[in-house]
Amino acid sequence: MSSEETLLVAQDFPISYYYLTPEDHEKVQLFCKVSGDKESSLINQYVRGFIGRNRNYFLELAKFDAKSRGLSSEQWVDIVLSGGMKGMPPYQGEIITKDIPGNPLSPITVPESGRVKRSLNYITLAAQNIAFLQLGIYYDHDSIAGYVSRIAREHIERNWSNLYQSQVEAAQSKVWF
Repeated sequence: MSSEETLLVAQDFPISYYYLTPEDHEKVQLFCKVSGDKESSLINQYVRGFIGRNRNYFLELAKFDAKSRGLSSEQWVDIVLSGGMKGMPPYQGEIITKDIPGNPLSPITVPESGRVKRSLNYITLAAQNIAFLQLGIYYDHDSIAGYVSRIAREHIERNWSNLYQSQVEAAQSKVWF
């Protein structure tokens, strides 16, 4: 059997909407005009990047979850890809909270007041990233929209001044150096 026959292909992950702060919304709109990117493409990149940068967290969380439910890696993957976290069997014992890996999104918030609701149909992710996104949402106890909103917020906070702002400023002026 060739590796291509067993290849898990990218899938669409449904998400109806997410939120941005008014300031982040303005920044994203400016960067979209400058870069030619669609906002949905940027959100897709933000989610992929977040999972990639935090892959060890997600791997440890998946191992913890599978072990807590008495599943092998293969069983866990089959269940999460076919039915999401709601398809998982119950835990086989008491869950000790201190054993759950620390959530890298826990310090990130998107304020309730004044936030801008943005429509989105789906994001496209590799199978492992979809599984990890579902796992992260499950253990974070947030909604899909809330989790993706916080990923976008974290990305913009971390990258605006050193990656995006200079490109926006260059588009506004010919004084580049």
